[in-house]
Amino acid sequence: MDTVLSLLDSMLQYTAPILIAAIGGFYSEKSGVVNIALDGFVIFGSFIASLLALSVFDGSPTLFQLVICLVVATLAGGLMSLIHAYISINLKADQVISGTAINLITPAIALFLVNHFNGTYELLLASGFPRYTVFGKFTIYPTVFIAVILVIVTYYVIYKRPFGLRLRSVGENPQASDSLGLNVFKYRYIGVFISGCLAGLAGAIIATTFSQGFNAAITVYGFGYLALAALIFGKYNPITITLASLFFGGTKVFAEKVSILAPDLPIPVSFWNMFPFVATIIALIVFSKKTSTPEALGIPYDKGLR
Repeated sequence: MDTVLSLLDSMLQYTAPILIAAIGGFYSEKSGVVNIALDGFVIFGSFIASLLALSVFDGSPTLFQLVICLVVATLAGGLMSLIHAYISINLKADQVISGTAINLITPAIALFLVNHFNGTYELLLASGFPRYTVFGKFTIYPTVFIAVILVIVTYYVIYKRPFGLRLRSVGENPQASDSLGLNVFKYRYIGVFISGCLAGLAGAIIATTFSQGFNAAITVYGFGYLALAALIFGKYNPITITLASLFFGGTKVFAEKVSILAPDLPIPVSFWNMFPFVATIIALIVFSKKTSTPEALGIPYDKGLR
């Protein structure tokens, strides 16, 4: 029983940042902007939260100071996303290339600044968010509740409020939305900005919970890609995105625990570390053709063509 609770605990700790980043991608892509830059924003949020915790709070932030780190990293991710928004919306450049460039540049910049800060390539915290007991030996981080709240709020906002209808309309038919007086550029900027904020928050959660610091090459890399896969696998619906995030969180746990639970298997740990991404490829191959993407996703809007 203890083993099962331990596995569930680990699955939830990985699911939370994947789900939050996936919900962020949901806002961007519902507005019509492809955002594969999620991984870059997650890395940037993790870097900012760790740097703030070390430089301002001496590496041992209190609970209130950890919340400040989350808020600052959230805003930093949002500001970073404006680069992608400007390139994709104003310059009408290829959104996939823009996102790929951000994913490549962000870890390089972060590692350069980390090395300049302390001469290494990682930022380690002495403490992070504590675990709280739910029942028995089952403990979770409080950040799991942030993910749950975001899913509920997102579902309500997107499907029950005028803002959600407008955001979806500019992603489905921007020409019709513009003819009705909606500012397509404005809503797409909002979608991308929210996306960056939530991805930055996801990175900060990684840094302040199980990772306890920043290391772009080990602890945080790849979460944005898993979030993007959860978004597609979840068919652009907050509820099914949650289920998909649980699945990918489970693959992370499997990769981490299989060598411990089955040490006699003659397979190196590095092989199991590939498992979440192999599962991602398989899931996308199976489900990508069945996904109902927004009609105008990835298509720059030009008012002159209306």
